[in-house]
Amino acid sequence: MAAQHKTIVDDLLSLVGTALDRFAEARSSFESRSNDFNDPTHHSDRVSRDEFDAAFAMLANARNEQEDLVARVTRLESALGLNSAKKASRKKVKRPASNLPSVKKRKAPARKK
Repeated sequence: MAAQHKTIVDDLLSLVGTALDRFAEARSSFESRSNDFNDPTHHSDRVSRDEFDAAFAMLANARNEQEDLVARVTRLESALGLNSAKKASRKKVKRPASNLPSVKKRKAPARKK
């Protein structure tokens, strides 16, 4: 009877030890994931406002240069009497009036009481 009691106690201790190990692993995993969640730069593909403004300014400059080049080529082709000058002069690029992108504001959803 004592040997059987010792086996049951050993099994229970082994089971409790295994459970505690699993809980410790789960805790460390949870802590590492919560630290990742609290870090705002983790898994973030966002850029800063300065980087966005710089990229947008480069885009605006590229568009202006492209329009200048199209106008220049059109003038050269018309001076040479080429037919493609008429086709290029018909195409106009529509751009927003400002250099900043248009942003539509959304209303915040109403809170349920």
